[in-house]
Parts: sequence; C-alpha cells; structure tokens
Amino acid sequence: MAQFRYAALCLAALCAAACGSSEEPGDTGTPGTGGAGGTGATSTSQSSSSSSSSSSSGAGGDGQGGTGGGTATTTVVVNEISAKGGDWIELGNPGPGSADLGGLGLCDSDESGECNTADALRFPEGTQLAPGAYLLILGDQLPEDGPGPHTACLPDGGPSSCFYATWKVSASRGETVYLISESDEVLARLEYPMEAAADGETWGRLPDLTGDGAVTAPTPGAENAAP
Repeated sequence: MAQFRYAALCLAALCAAACGSSEEPGDTGTPGTGGAGGTGATSTSQSSSSSSSSSSSGAGGDGQGGTGGGTATTTVVVNEISAKGGDWIELGNPGPGSADLGGLGLCDSDESGECNTADALRFPEGTQLAPGAYLLILGDQLPEDGPGPHTACLPDGGPSSCFYATWKVSASRGETVYLISESDEVLARLEYPMEAAADGETWGRLPDLTGDGAVTAPTPGAENAAP
C-alpha cells in the first residue's frame, strides 16, 4: 500500500510538471504578439507609404501643371486683356511658388465659346513665371514668327520680353481667353464681355491677380489698376 501511494505521488508530480510545460508557450506569446503587432505595423506603414506616394505624385503633377489624377492645376491666372488700341493678354502668377508654363497653351474662344485649341499658343519648355510676376502675350502676330520669347513687344512701354499669339480677342462680340494644359484641360480663364472696355481701357482682374474682371487702365506687365 505504501508503494502504491508512492507511485501515485510520483505520477501526480509528473503530471504537474507536464502541465507546467504545456503552459510555457503562453510565455512566448509576448514575442508572438509583438511579431503580430510588428506585421500589423509594417502593413499599416506600407499602406500609409503607398497612399502618401500616390498623393505626392498627384500633387507633384498638379504642381507642375500636368495631370494629377486626371486634373491639372496651376496658380497662373489670365490677368488682363486688351482688345482695343492694342491686342495683348497678360498672365500673372499670384504664387506662392514659381509656375512652369512649358507645354501649356493659351487660346481664345471659337464660335461655340470653347477653347480654339487648333490655334493655341504653346509655351516652350523651360518657360517659368515667378511668384508675383507677369507675362505678356501679343495677339494678331504672324505664324512664321513663332511663339518666342521675343524682344519686340509693345512700342509704348511694358515688358522687354513677350510671346506671340496668332489670334486676337474680338471686342465687338466678346471672347474668353483660356490657359490650358498640355492635354487641353482648362486651367484658367477670363471672359472679355462684348464691348467691355472703351478705347484706351482694358479688362482685368480687380483686385490684381485675384479679383473678377472689371474695366482697368492698361498696365501690361504691372499690377492692375482702375482707370
């Protein structure tokens, strides 16, 4: 009987040891949980990185006037139009950064009111417009002269450098001037209403670079002002 009790006690001790051993993986659960957490963090990081990269790419495209998610943007505006006593258009960049105009186009409206892309002036690669700066485009120029830049600009002052467009804005019927992307998306526009300005006046944004169109004094290459 004593031997039996001894054997029983030994079996109980062995069982307790085995049970303790079976619970040991619970101790490795912390590294295991950490591993799972690490995997989760990596997955989140990868997802965040992918999303950030996509967003950055879109923003970058947009920042360059290209297409970001199919939508092109620019800070440049059509700022002033002269359709009487001289045919010219002024672009302006309110900033905050420099704008790349390379490959972008400038056009007037066709009979349907849409951009006349066939005759659009295309700015050469490398054309930059600094924040707060203006760019002058002369209308009704010869196609063989090319877009420029040219140094033969306005005879009575204004910028010493300009670009040439073959079309002109009609004061009698009114037109819209469009700035378009390389893929012909409209980036900016300014409507010149029918007979909007008298001789010696222009149609421009007031306040300068940010406001709506209004009758202005001619200020090619400079801040818009009321007549």
